[in-house]
Amino acid sequence: MRSEYHSKLCLIGAFFFMGGCAVTPTVQPEPEVQALNDAKTQPQQVNTKALTHFMEGELHLSQGNYAMAILEFQDALKYDPGATSILTSLADAYLRIGKTERAMEQLNQALMLDPKDREAREMVAHQFLMRNNLDRAEEHYSLLSEFYPENHEYRFILAEVLRRKGESEKAQDLLWQIYRDDSSQLQALSRASGIALERKDYESAFEGYRILTEAEPNSAQFWRKFSELAIYLQRFSLAIGGLERLIDLTNDDPSVLEQLGRLYFDSSDFNKADSVFFRLFEDGHQTSTVLYFLGRMALDSEDYEAAEAYSLQLTEQFPQEPAGYTNLALARINLDKTLASISVLMDARERFPESFAVHYLLGNSYSMEENYQLAKKSLLSALNIDEESRPAKHLLATVHNHLGEWQSSLQLYEDLLLLDENDSQALNNYSYTLAERDMRLNDALEMALKAIELEPENPAFLDTIGWIYYKRNKYEKALHYIEASIRTESENAVVLEHLGDVLIKMDRRVDAMDYYGRALEIDSDNERLLEKIER
Repeated sequence: MRSEYHSKLCLIGAFFFMGGCAVTPTVQPEPEVQALNDAKTQPQQVNTKALTHFMEGELHLSQGNYAMAILEFQDALKYDPGATSILTSLADAYLRIGKTERAMEQLNQALMLDPKDREAREMVAHQFLMRNNLDRAEEHYSLLSEFYPENHEYRFILAEVLRRKGESEKAQDLLWQIYRDDSSQLQALSRASGIALERKDYESAFEGYRILTEAEPNSAQFWRKFSELAIYLQRFSLAIGGLERLIDLTNDDPSVLEQLGRLYFDSSDFNKADSVFFRLFEDGHQTSTVLYFLGRMALDSEDYEAAEAYSLQLTEQFPQEPAGYTNLALARINLDKTLASISVLMDARERFPESFAVHYLLGNSYSMEENYQLAKKSLLSALNIDEESRPAKHLLATVHNHLGEWQSSLQLYEDLLLLDENDSQALNNYSYTLAERDMRLNDALEMALKAIELEPENPAFLDTIGWIYYKRNKYEKALHYIEASIRTESENAVVLEHLGDVLIKMDRRVDAMDYYGRALEIDSDNERLLEKIER
């Protein structure tokens, strides 16, 4: 601080030739002479004795002899008590020996003599900042900013004082103002954007980093922040552009490529996502994220063997990642490896007992294997984790039906429809359950008609309404709807059997036998079908 401060003091020559250090003479001139001097605006004469002691004090100060410096400055003040430069130097010497209060007395005196004395005001402000007296520091840095508006450093410090006081919004606004006053002050805009992030003022932060990326297009730091904020604000096209620029600046940083791949995936640009993740995989960057998304995209494209391979590698290399087990289970379910899926999910259940997805998929796999008791147990565990899960409630209701637990099934459908009266699956399954038990057929028909209105081409819904008409002995209508179901999906054994039952009632036994036979080809172990054919 002293070398900077002294660079602003008058040089020795300036004292003699320019009188620039405001050292006033002890002996006042005659009034006439004074008036003449004022009229000619000539500089005052230098008090040579004050100057001599002052320069001696400065020499001792530079040599670290602070006690002698203090004595010399005190002697200088005897000859020129109104010289603020002497008072600030004396204050500096006191500060160096730890006498802060004495220093502050000198500085306050200097400010009383000249409120705009820059050096004194700087030193006072700094002392309050060092003492963490933020209110007084704010007061003095505000005055410095007012007196010297061209010096942005004061406003920078003032902004930091405001931030430390908890007035971050004011600090942010002040820094923005610095930038608006001088667009070259990108440091102010960068700090304002950082404070906006701390305040969770993401819109202001985003706007700040947008300007910064335009001003500094080669700054990876600014592009990274811009991209992260664009993702958070769901401005995906801007985020993609930001990450693509960041990749150029970071020489294909794998972590940035991962982010870009995820963003392509979330934006449903699966070809680009697959290209990015496969490139990372081939380059040996086989992180859990890369393996997960490769497996996920393979599942979506119905390449279940690839999905199985990627997911198996994910479980082996990153056994702490539950998504690897669920993806692997889904791949094996679709490969008709249900027992292998159950094995994977049982392992996952031990590792992740609080994972809803693991319990739900385990319940689904047990249901596919017609082990309905274990399916019910797993689904109840899933609902203990997420009691509002509609898929789990739907599947559990179906499992209750298979177990003959009709009341539990009906109660679940009531709960589902209470929360969403337009749940077409609940409407259909509820009405079918009632029809199977020959209960409340009018209510069942009403719900089935509403389900068909919501999804007129759904083959399961067409079969349900046809089956309700069958139960109500309206065989022509039953035939119409069940045939429509078969035209949409011709390989469902249950629907084929239903059509056979309708045709029997219509005395079309030959046609009925044909549909029973087709159903038996699909479900060869169906004893009920075999009995119907024998009869």
